[in-house]
Formats: sequence, C-alpha cells, structure tokens
Amino acid sequence: MSRDERYPVGSVRTTFRIIEALEQRGSAGVTELADEIALSKSSVHKHLTTLESLNYVVRDEGTYRLGFRFLGLGNRVRSRSELVSIAKPAIENLSRTAGSVTNLMVAEHGYGIYAYRAGEQFETSSYLPPVGGRVYLHATAGGKAILSQLPDEEVQAVLDRRGLPSLTEKTITDEQALRRELRSVRDRGLAFERGEHLPSVQCVAAPVTASGRPVGAISVSGSIDQMSGKKLEEDLAGLVVSTGNAIEVTLLQQ
Repeated sequence: MSRDERYPVGSVRTTFRIIEALEQRGSAGVTELADEIALSKSSVHKHLTTLESLNYVVRDEGTYRLGFRFLGLGNRVRSRSELVSIAKPAIENLSRTAGSVTNLMVAEHGYGIYAYRAGEQFETSSYLPPVGGRVYLHATAGGKAILSQLPDEEVQAVLDRRGLPSLTEKTITDEQALRRELRSVRDRGLAFERGEHLPSVQCVAAPVTASGRPVGAISVSGSIDQMSGKKLEEDLAGLVVSTGNAIEVTLLQQ
C-alpha cells in the first residue's frame, strides 16, 4: 500500500506529526520541528498557526506547546467509556489493597493504551507511561493478557502490524516464544511482566472479557524489590484475578 493510500489527506497526517513531536518535546520552535519531521519551516509554521487559532497549541516566547484543550478531549473520551466507569472504583480499591500502582489497559490499533490508573502517589507511577500513553502489547503484562484472549489470526495481525521490538534484554522477541507464553496466560488467566517493558518494573495482569472478547486488562505494577516471589505470583495475582472477575460481572449486568 502506498503512502497516499494509507494517508488520503496528507496535510492531516502532517498536523498530527507536529502534534506528536510537541508531545514528545514538551515545547519547540518552528525550526526544531521542521528539522525533526523533515518539512519546510513555512509549512510547519502554517500548521502551527492553524492549531493555535483553534486553541490546540499555545505560543510562548517563540516556542509552541500543546494546549489544555487536548486534556478536555481526552477526559471526555474517557468519561464516555462504560468500561472505565465500571472499572474505576475497582481499580482504586485494588490499589489501596495492594499498596501499589494499578492500571486499566485497553487495546487500540495494535497498541496497549493506559485508560485509567490509581496509585499515582507510588514511586513506580513515575516510571510508567502516562495515562493515555501507548505501549507494545507483547512487552507488558496487560498487553499479553489481552492478546491471550484473541483468536490466533488476530494475534498474527497485531504482530504483522507492530512487530516484536526489543525494549529490554528480557523482552520476548521470538514469535513462537510469545505464542507459548500466550497459551500459558490463557490457561492460568494471568500474565506476568518481569522487566520486559522497563528493566526495573514487574507486573501482574488479568484480562477483562465481555461476550467472549477481551475489552481490557487489569494490572498491578511495582519495582522488582517490591514485587517478586509469593507476593507477585500468589498474593497480588489473586487480587488482580478477583478484581477482573468483579468487573466482568458488572459489565454483564449492564
């Protein structure tokens, strides 16, 4: 498929490349952005000026940053999610009980997205991607929990689209090894992450399903020092499974 077929409106793609570059940098000037995305300064300036006029970008002493209007959009998207509304109190209760960071992950476009998090006061939260951030499914406990509930052809579609990039020395990068791992996750209803996404973080997750399909995953994250052995594999694992089951029951009742 050619680039034109993938992106029928090229100017929209350019706008979002600029938005994503600003998200990564925090703030930047026209020249920096033009160099990063290989466009002319005049083109980048026109896109930025348009975004500023729509209140999505703020200009501050010659540099640009994303405006809080994006936060409003994201919050409205999340507030309209039935899954988030149902899972929120359960995730907060899990965080209090476990004394750790807890997450709700959903899958979109072959990535895992952190849709909700509790326990921001715990140190591990500062290591994780922010709420709304996306991660590779194969490298996280939540992602593996979701993949384990998909038919083989859908798993293959994700792998074809996103690959198996190595994020740490422990990331699973072999397709057959990943499929063996997913079979194990499916059998036990639990997925573990041991330094596969971030070297110092371990995690346990359980899938959340509705009508036989994965709609997300619940996870508890912590440092290797905090989460290992029986605490990780039995105590926290049991809490995660019971929380996921409770969310599934509530979804079924809606």
